[in-house]
Amino acid sequence: MGAVYGWSTLGAAAGVAATTYRLLPGIGLTSTIALAAAVSVVAGAAAFAMEMHGRKRAALNAVSSPSGLTDKFDDRGIAFLLLSALAVSAFAAITFAIGWARLLAMVLGSSVYTYSMLVVVVLAGQGIGSVLYGRAQRTVDGHRRRFALLEFVIAFSTALSLIIAPRLPVLFLRFFPLFRDAFGRRIAAHFVAAALVALVPSLLSGATFPAVVGSLGGAGDRVGRTIGSAYAANTIGTVARACLAGFVLMPAVGLHVTLIVAVLSTVGAGSAVWRHVTSTGRAPGLSTVAALVPASAALLIVIATLPAWPREVFAAGIGFFAPRYEDEALGNIASGMQLLYYRDGASATISVDETGQTLFFRSNGKTEASTDPMDVANQLLLGHLPMLLHSRPRDVFVFGLGTGMNLAAVARYPVQQIDVVEPEPAVVQAARFFDRYTSQVLDDPRVHVIVGDGRDRLLGMRKQYDVVISDLSDIWADIGVAGAGSVATLEFYRTVGARLKPGGVFAQRIDTHALAPEDFDLLAATFHAVFPHMQVWTSAPGNIILLGSRDSLTWDYGRLAQQFTETQGVAADLESAGIWHPFALFGAQVLGETESDALARDIGELHTDNRPVLEFRTPRFLYVETTPMIVHALDYYRRPDPPAIAGFDPEHDLDADSTYLLGFAYASVGWPELAITYMKRSTAMAPNRAVFLVGLGNQYRAAGRIQDADAAFERALTLDLNNLEALLSLGEIRFDEGQLEWTRVLADRALQLAPQDARVHALIGKLLNAER
Repeated sequence: MGAVYGWSTLGAAAGVAATTYRLLPGIGLTSTIALAAAVSVVAGAAAFAMEMHGRKRAALNAVSSPSGLTDKFDDRGIAFLLLSALAVSAFAAITFAIGWARLLAMVLGSSVYTYSMLVVVVLAGQGIGSVLYGRAQRTVDGHRRRFALLEFVIAFSTALSLIIAPRLPVLFLRFFPLFRDAFGRRIAAHFVAAALVALVPSLLSGATFPAVVGSLGGAGDRVGRTIGSAYAANTIGTVARACLAGFVLMPAVGLHVTLIVAVLSTVGAGSAVWRHVTSTGRAPGLSTVAALVPASAALLIVIATLPAWPREVFAAGIGFFAPRYEDEALGNIASGMQLLYYRDGASATISVDETGQTLFFRSNGKTEASTDPMDVANQLLLGHLPMLLHSRPRDVFVFGLGTGMNLAAVARYPVQQIDVVEPEPAVVQAARFFDRYTSQVLDDPRVHVIVGDGRDRLLGMRKQYDVVISDLSDIWADIGVAGAGSVATLEFYRTVGARLKPGGVFAQRIDTHALAPEDFDLLAATFHAVFPHMQVWTSAPGNIILLGSRDSLTWDYGRLAQQFTETQGVAADLESAGIWHPFALFGAQVLGETESDALARDIGELHTDNRPVLEFRTPRFLYVETTPMIVHALDYYRRPDPPAIAGFDPEHDLDADSTYLLGFAYASVGWPELAITYMKRSTAMAPNRAVFLVGLGNQYRAAGRIQDADAAFERALTLDLNNLEALLSLGEIRFDEGQLEWTRVLADRALQLAPQDARVHALIGKLLNAER
């Protein structure tokens, strides 16, 4: 029996590995299922052939019986005890597996490879353990003793894994340079990490099923009943875990305590069977003591050896930000974080921390949003762009709550209802820490938060919307488990399109870090296939917003300017993103409809539910900075001139102020060359405006064109000797050139103008150090 169950489980492990690394990304979901069905048919045919051949040896089979099943089926009391213990053991085993998967996701990153590697290790361990256990002949009583002992050792080894787990981030950073640039070595590192916490407990867990089958006894004619009863108990334990541990225990008491409960459950199952085994031929008191000794020992081990749970370390997202962290001690990283909120939810671990002056919202350690100005710009533009494009938005649907900032942007407009679907309830609580940045938008009576899967909810709804917004972030590591690619497929976009009213707008933000240029093209082409009127925008380097509609829509400058001036909060939000003029909004546009059409025409493949290749391909580029590659690829399609907007003629309406602010907007979203182009144009249109020259000088300096920057700052000072920024910038340039006397003149003048300015004192401090 051990060999049968073990090889079956080993086959399952091989199937997980093959499906993850070859079949799904290679041939797609439908073909993978068809292949699995074909293999099942072949296996069934082989089994039938073996059965026909085996009938010729009926006499031999009649006198033989499986190992460990030669005894009479025991009484119902002990059978119930054994089956209950196996159910509890299965509950604990699957709880361990889910807990380890969550831990590894926070350390290694929550990609499909992290989860699948853990499943492979657990299944392979269980299969090997079952095969090894089945090699020895034992009596029914021997099976029962070994089952009890196995449970105690599983508890002990799992307690050890909980000691090892907090040290995984340290080990990850220490060995990170060895596998940073090689995906194969990274997968090997995943395997080592999974094996450290899961292999030994899984080996032992695999032996429990054949141990219980042997413990139940039963003659050869009752083999089916015996194995069926054991398998049912094992399945009941697995289902119990899904209902109790996943939806009740983990959200209520957290991952750490849930794992400890699973350890104690294992001890309890072993103790119950051990007590029955040791009670034979002994006084009841002695048997009870004998049963409680190992249970007490295991419990003491759990209490005495488990370290405090390093929540800050897990929340730091070591796997995502290892290149930044590798030169910094992990203790320093954790000590710099003030953890404000931490909750192990049913689908993800959600945390909010304050590092410096910035609030971070994280899911499984991955920063999803923050109050950093760049992140704020991302969230605000995602909310504002579709609302500004639509002529009169009334009903809005939002995928994912996050910090609530994009929701707050939407709430600026006179909408009737905003439906927000959030899969993880812990996010709703976490968003409250950003209330001062969102004007407590969750208290707005127009906002309806629905806990559930966004795609399923939208699919089941009959209501239609004017605007739908999706903050996809990473394709492969979105909130919850791997599989966020399902909200970036052709079928998903069709669902969204079916729920949009005529003239409706769909906006989706994409994080381009770790997204290869060809994968971005695939995503854009899939989006365009459903929303042919597509535009590509950027809120900051590394972030793209796809804006699309099934109907032709036109930007109306009059309506845009009216929203700027009349809708409270719109202008302030956009100014915080570097957009100080209505027309400057288009500094964030990368491709208009015409250019987007050209991009989509060059792509012959679409991303579908059947072949969700992006979640398999993008983790391979986790530590590759792909954003410059995408920017370079998009530059081929973009036009240098601003887009044509209804009601706005750049030749007549683009004055010096709007030209400069358009350049400022280009700088804010990471297009320095375009920023310089328009700022130079503004200085030609208004040569006496010192502020334009200062802005131009800053862009020259950021681009490394120091001589041009020097000239711009000098011209600004000839126009306005009291321009503090020009004084400081030119003083810093002179200091870098070693001209200390000129630096002193400029710094003294700046000190007279702004005696409390930190930048002034920083320049003077550097000057004093150099003069010593």
